[in-house]
Amino acid sequence: MIDTITIRLSQNEFKILDHSKFNPDCYHFFYPPYPKMGSRPYLDAYQNPTKTELKDGIYKPQLTLRKRIQRSDEVVYLYIQFSAPKVLYRNNFDELIDTDLDEILSRLTASLKNMGVMLRIKDLRDAKVTKIHYSKNIVLPEYIIPSMVIGEIKKVDYNLHNELTERDYRNAGHSIRFHTNNYELIIYDKKKDLQKSMHSDKRSIENGNSIQLKLFDTIKRKKQFEVLRIESRLNNANWIKKELGISKQNQTLRTLFSNDLSCKLLRKSWKAILNRYSFMRCEIDEKEKFLANFMVQNPDVRLTNALATYGFLELAKHMGIGKFRNLVENKYSNRTWYTLKKTIDNYNLNGNLPNHFEAISTILKDYKPLHLEDYKDSL
Repeated sequence: MIDTITIRLSQNEFKILDHSKFNPDCYHFFYPPYPKMGSRPYLDAYQNPTKTELKDGIYKPQLTLRKRIQRSDEVVYLYIQFSAPKVLYRNNFDELIDTDLDEILSRLTASLKNMGVMLRIKDLRDAKVTKIHYSKNIVLPEYIIPSMVIGEIKKVDYNLHNELTERDYRNAGHSIRFHTNNYELIIYDKKKDLQKSMHSDKRSIENGNSIQLKLFDTIKRKKQFEVLRIESRLNNANWIKKELGISKQNQTLRTLFSNDLSCKLLRKSWKAILNRYSFMRCEIDEKEKFLANFMVQNPDVRLTNALATYGFLELAKHMGIGKFRNLVENKYSNRTWYTLKKTIDNYNLNGNLPNHFEAISTILKDYKPLHLEDYKDSL
């Protein structure tokens, strides 16, 4: 599902009708006397929805007007950040299909006009995408809770294309985040995150949750269902190109508003976790059996590599993957760890996956949009 998107419009693609709605007032971004840039690379003015508006069910995008020096000229861009499902449904549990784009653009245009910004739907559709978040809400089978899944994922040594990966495991085990400056993979308990928002947005994964705090209050079931949310966040043009194969010139809202692309990225992210988890589940207690199976599954690998693989798995299981990795990186370097890990990842290692991992894989295999209405009054 397409969720949060940031698009950029050039100065000739929009008109500010009410400069005072921005903070600070942006009149002098366009008319003399122009503000002095000094040593600053750019000047920003903002317009964001208030907490009161969100609690009243009024959804608006977040706007950033940016004036900067580009090729010796001063230019002004408008950045529009919005959650596509919240534009249409006022929540991001309900999921979208590709044909929803026209209605979203129509509503977004009307909302922007109320915010003092005039533009054409055509320019919105063809706007440059600077960031995009793809996500999927997964209603788990009755015997599974999100913390079970997240607790297993935390064991994974997940590296993002050999970049330094920071791991954030928090909220009492209800969320885990792998992130670099360019990309984030976040897996969390949707219901628990909404509960965190009741106290403070700073404690939750999602921003602006006020509009959907009572999202699940209308659902009455004998057994409450649990929702695991997976998000892959591409935070610049280079990573959009790397992960989706879309050239920078074609990174428009029209192109990237696609459930095919969303599913492609989410499956790829989930598969990477499964691959790194499966070797941790590889059975090595029966050494002779492990060695025999390894040589059958990897017929071209030398005996020394088979023995090295066994040693790696033994130490990883005995010490824990995090402690083992820290030891290697402290003695050698993170490059050494990535090289070693890449070698192990290239081998065929048959590790058993938990049933709840298989259930998530099945749900991600075929995209079926969720709708809150389907769960109301289901007893």
